Amino acid sequence: MRVAVLIVSALMAAGCSDPPPPKPVQSIEKPIKQVDEKSCSVERLRTMIPKLAPLHDEFGPPKPGDWILSHEEDGQTFEQYMECGPVLPQGERTVLYVQPVGEFNAKQREIVNLSAEFMSIFFNLPVTIVEDVGLDVIPKDARRVHPSWGGDQILSTYVLYDVLKPRLPDDAAAYIAFTATDLWPGEGWNFVFGQASTRDRVGVWSLHRNGNPETEFELVLLRTLKTAVHETSHMFTLLHCTKYECNMCGCNSREEGDRRPLALCPECLAKVCWATKTDPALRYRKLIEFCKRTKLDDTAAFYEKLLKALEGVSRIDLR
Repeated sequence: MRVAVLIVSALMAAGCSDPPPPKPVQSIEKPIKQVDEKSCSVERLRTMIPKLAPLHDEFGPPKPGDWILSHEEDGQTFEQYMECGPVLPQGERTVLYVQPVGEFNAKQREIVNLSAEFMSIFFNLPVTIVEDVGLDVIPKDARRVHPSWGGDQILSTYVLYDVLKPRLPDDAAAYIAFTATDLWPGEGWNFVFGQASTRDRVGVWSLHRNGNPETEFELVLLRTLKTAVHETSHMFTLLHCTKYECNMCGCNSREEGDRRPLALCPECLAKVCWATKTDPALRYRKLIEFCKRTKLDDTAAFYEKLLKALEGVSRIDLR
């Protein structure tokens, strides 16, 4: 049976009667309010790609069980992305909504809140965390006990198209569910870390397989952030990366996910900065601040190298 982080693009039917829209409980303003559009112009981003490329490892030979061995994918360049008519955060659709589903302990709740903050920086968009919904919104026919190891699971596609899509706020760039319950996407699969649509602006991911935040908080946070920004990028029509070791590479196991960086390759970075009108250097400064504060020191150090390459300076003043 298969395991993976999935993307989906097929349209699925929601319920007949739409539930009320979600109630906001916390808002996180976007961190980069003033953007010089020249800094995220197509010409500037094209120039950026070769500056950053030497700092990124090329996509290495796959290991047994890796995603690419069972999925034929051609990748997606920056140019191809701009030409594909991507879903973009624009017009009134500029808010990332985070929907907690089910119960969370205090440390898990902290992971969700930090993930929302990180996503706001990563995509230069405001994030709104909405009122929790309980697992009682998931009916019996969208649940199972895993046939081999016996754990409770909920059907990820039900969350996408029967919980999220009918509640999708009018101003949502994307609507994202977090749950501490294990996910599976249907027959033939063991579980998924997360699943998102490339067109419908809905996604869901689980903390269940990320470890114990009571004893390994930073590791659980790192794993959750990787899934969060990977899946949200899919909702802006980014496809899997096959050129570099990148956060947008497909992932088929925990081991595979752990060896990917919490960073976008130059091509994928250009896509996100163009889609969200974000200055790459300002974005890195904010990401470095976040990672240092949350003790993600290796990621902060890598971002500093990327910022130095972008700015062409020998000293980085983050004050």
